[in-house]
Amino acid sequence: MNKIILLGCTALLGACSSTKTVETLTNVPPNSIVDKKVYEYKAQAVVDQIEVMPEWFLKPPTSETSIYSVGTAVSPDLQLTVDIAVLNAKTTLADRINGRVRSQTKTFIAKIGSEETDTSILSEVEKATMNIISDVDVAGYKVSESSVVANGTQYRAYVLLEYSDKEANKIIMNRLRKDRMLLSKIRSTKAWKELDESVNEQHNNDSQESLTNMEILTSD
Repeated sequence: MNKIILLGCTALLGACSSTKTVETLTNVPPNSIVDKKVYEYKAQAVVDQIEVMPEWFLKPPTSETSIYSVGTAVSPDLQLTVDIAVLNAKTTLADRINGRVRSQTKTFIAKIGSEETDTSILSEVEKATMNIISDVDVAGYKVSESSVVANGTQYRAYVLLEYSDKEANKIIMNRLRKDRMLLSKIRSTKAWKELDESVNEQHNNDSQESLTNMEILTSD
C-alpha cells in the first residue's frame, strides 16, 4: 500500500514538473506577482522597441537602379553600435551586390554578343568577367538613413545602406580594364561606351555630392 502511495506521489510530482516546463516553453505569464511584473516589463519593452523602429527598417525601399540593405545593433557605446549596425547591413548588401553584378555582367556580355561577330572576343569577355563575383566588395555604398534610440541602458542603431547600379558597372569596367589586349578590342563597341558613360556619370554625381557636403560643413 505504501509503495502504491509513493508511486502515486512520484507520478504527481512528475506531472507538475512537466506542466511547469510546458508553461515556460509556451511563454504563458507566470502566476507569482513578482514573475508577472517581470514578464509584463519584458513584454512592454518588446512593444516599445517595435514602436520606435523606423518605417524604412521594417519596409526597406526598392528600386531598379539601387540595392538597399538594413542593419541594427545594440551596445553600451554609441559609435560601436552604429559601426556594428553598418557591418551587419554590409554583410547582407554583399550578397545582393553579387547578384546584381552577375546580372549586369550577363547584360553587358549579351550586348557585346549582339555587336561582335567574332566569337573569340565574346569568349574573352566571358573569361575576363568570370571571377568578378569573387572580387566584389561593398565599397561605394552610402548610408541612406540612420537612427539611434535608447534600448534600456544601451544604444540601438538602425541603418539603411544604398548601393547604386552604377557602382556595379564600375566593378565590371575595372575588371575589364585589367586586360589591355581585350580592352583594345571592345573599346569601340556601343556596349563599352554605354558602360563608360554610366560610370562617368556616377563619378560626376559623387564629386558634386562631396562638394555640396563640403560647402554645408564650411558654412556651419
